[in-house]
Amino acid sequence: MIKTFENCSPEYQITIICFFIFLTLLYMILIIYEGTGKRQRKMLLLDSALLIVIFLITSGLCARQRMFKIPYVILIVMGICGFLYVGMKIFGIHKYRKNCLRENAVQESLDNLPSGIVFFDGNGMPKLMNRKMYQICQNLAGRDIQNITELKETLEHPLKENVFYDVDLKVYCFADGSVWKFSEKEITTTAGDRFFQFLASEVSELYRNKVLLKEENQKLQEMSVAMKELSKNVITLTREEEMLSMKMRVHDNLGYSVLAAQRMLMRESEADRDIFRSQWKQTLDLLNKDNESVEGEQLHRQVQERAKTLGVKIIYTGEKVWESHISELMDTILLEALSNCVRHAGASELYVKSGSEEQEWIIVITDNGQKTEKNVKEGGGLSGIRKRVEQCGGTLRICAESKFSIIVKIPKEVRR
Repeated sequence: MIKTFENCSPEYQITIICFFIFLTLLYMILIIYEGTGKRQRKMLLLDSALLIVIFLITSGLCARQRMFKIPYVILIVMGICGFLYVGMKIFGIHKYRKNCLRENAVQESLDNLPSGIVFFDGNGMPKLMNRKMYQICQNLAGRDIQNITELKETLEHPLKENVFYDVDLKVYCFADGSVWKFSEKEITTTAGDRFFQFLASEVSELYRNKVLLKEENQKLQEMSVAMKELSKNVITLTREEEMLSMKMRVHDNLGYSVLAAQRMLMRESEADRDIFRSQWKQTLDLLNKDNESVEGEQLHRQVQERAKTLGVKIIYTGEKVWESHISELMDTILLEALSNCVRHAGASELYVKSGSEEQEWIIVITDNGQKTEKNVKEGGGLSGIRKRVEQCGGTLRICAESKFSIIVKIPKEVRR
């Protein structure tokens, strides 16, 4: 026969009573937990009724009334079922609230935004403002913003000691180095309510890039002006170089014509007369600007023809792997050297020794003529050649100690 509560030992009775007291407390917590949230009214009434039943059973057990005659197994089953029910209810409510937005969830989300945001209602009163916007308003106005009118006035006239307003870019530069840009937007809900949103976005990196771009544009404009001036100078230098080249050719041809005339008078050869007439015709054409510039193979051929006419043999030694523009420069130098060695030294051989170092070509020009004076004065021909060499970044040195020689150094990376 199943024992009743009355026939149980005192230890079992106390345990069952404590269990029901604990169950009553759990139901009270359940009712409070449900009352603080948005729950269905029917569920709240059902749980309240269950609380009353559990409370009456607990009171009866404590008062030792008829509940003593109920089998203790039934009391245990009732208690376990009640405990499982209240546990499932509390767990369900907790899970529901965890997945639902809390009342301050929107405010917390806005506070975590890196941008500042504030909403004003149709009357211009603030309804929602995040932490970042509050800090920005404090920097702009030095106080709290009470309505939309104060915010607009603050944006038009911020505190100058805290904020610099860039009128061109319409941004606010704060003392901490951050740069903010404000935007305004009107929002209308489906119910017809009007709200005004002000958003403050940080544009510090964009602003710095804009300033750098402005500075670079300024530098480019200055460089453009300098390039225009340089272009003018280049035109002037080109004109001067052409004039120098023309002077050198006139000087060279005149000198060669005089030497050719001298040799013709000394030998009185019919072939020399033809060469003489041809040379003076070239000189006259040059003075009349009728002939074109000579360069490349034609210039090198002219050097050989002039050496043959003057009776001078050109002897090359050393390396000769020059670039074309260096070869043209050397042929120009040889034209002048041929005339000088015949006129001043009566030479019959011209020696051209070339070599190279790591970064430059070295050419030494000598002859077998008579020894000249130590103090050699540069005429128009040598002066013109010196300028041409220096324009290429090289140097020209004249030595007349033991015998007359011209030493030319030209960098391999020629500045043309």
